[in-house]
Amino acid sequence: MSTWGWRSHFYGLAPLGWALQAAGHEVRVASHPALVPAITAAGLAAVPLGADLDFAEAFAGRIGAVGALDGAARTAEPVDAVEPAITADGGVVRFADALLDDLVTFGRDWQPDLMVWEPFNLAAAVAAAALGVPGVQHLWGPDSSVTLRLDPEEVLGPLAGRFGLAATDVDLTGGLTLDPVPPPMQVPMTRPGLPVRYVPYNGPAVLPSWLHRPPRRPRVCVTAGTMMAGAGLSDRLGLPRVIRAVAGLDVEVVVLVERAQQAGLGPMPGNVRLVDGPLALRLVLPTCAALVQQGGAGTTMTALGLGVPQLILPQVSDQHFNGERLALTGAGTWLAPERADDDTLRDLVGQLIGDGPWRDAAASMRDRVRAMPTPAEVVPALVALAAHPRS
Repeated sequence: MSTWGWRSHFYGLAPLGWALQAAGHEVRVASHPALVPAITAAGLAAVPLGADLDFAEAFAGRIGAVGALDGAARTAEPVDAVEPAITADGGVVRFADALLDDLVTFGRDWQPDLMVWEPFNLAAAVAAAALGVPGVQHLWGPDSSVTLRLDPEEVLGPLAGRFGLAATDVDLTGGLTLDPVPPPMQVPMTRPGLPVRYVPYNGPAVLPSWLHRPPRRPRVCVTAGTMMAGAGLSDRLGLPRVIRAVAGLDVEVVVLVERAQQAGLGPMPGNVRLVDGPLALRLVLPTCAALVQQGGAGTTMTALGLGVPQLILPQVSDQHFNGERLALTGAGTWLAPERADDDTLRDLVGQLIGDGPWRDAAASMRDRVRAMPTPAEVVPALVALAAHPRS
């Protein structure tokens, strides 16, 4: 397995790593040295390779409100919108460049039978081509790559050329794509794919005593995920105002944010609980009536799999895309920043926590997720793929 850039990119791979390992296969997770703690905490063997990059610095000024692909449709774009594209000088390529050479060298020494990677992992796709190894892309949520512009010659050509390959020799999605998203949220694909159940994993966790018992009134979780803080963009969400708006309802508000973000929240109402400690989203959401979040793939899929209605307040990157896909299911909705005033927020969250169509749709999507094959059940298909190496 290969993962890049940020720990939430790895989290979606962990359950498949467990399944492969439990079936008796040797699993190694190759990544930048900074991701070693996240990988080893999940019980998988880490292979530190290449150099570390600062995530915030690499994507500074390059993560914005994603603009429309059709130039004629850009009249209503936010002023800070950026073109959805992977470019040769962008952060995705910089992270690939920092990992690629060592990844290929390790692959030549260890000689894997199969490579698995997550979206936008260019280094893994190039390495699989250089090693002649079958590849599998494991999506972490709705496939937002359909919104991106990518020029293979410009982006992949220089990376592939290091190993005597052309851009056309590299398949970014591998020979098989594992898709954890059920319809109608799923993005239809034209390439070979298999469904796989989304098993929530959000890192190490400790169950606190206040989660031993059901809440006395509806509980609403508010979170900003991990990527926003990692990219230095946590202030975009206006989290203190969002929390106070939700706290205006007769609810208990549980706030999950990076520890460094807590100091900037300021005084909070008495019905707000700021969580301090390694509390994973998958542990608190089963006790919640609703989730208010930024729209990251891991957060969105965790709530989907647990049947919790959600409100997405998208700010950057694929968050808008995830919000639009979620809205198709009826299990939640999204609000553009300019529409997310306090009254609208409270009204929507009040609807989400009630017994009604939002909750019914969320339960339906949870059942669809649970009906999908588990990671253990897709292992035989990966073994079959590994048995037929590429030429």
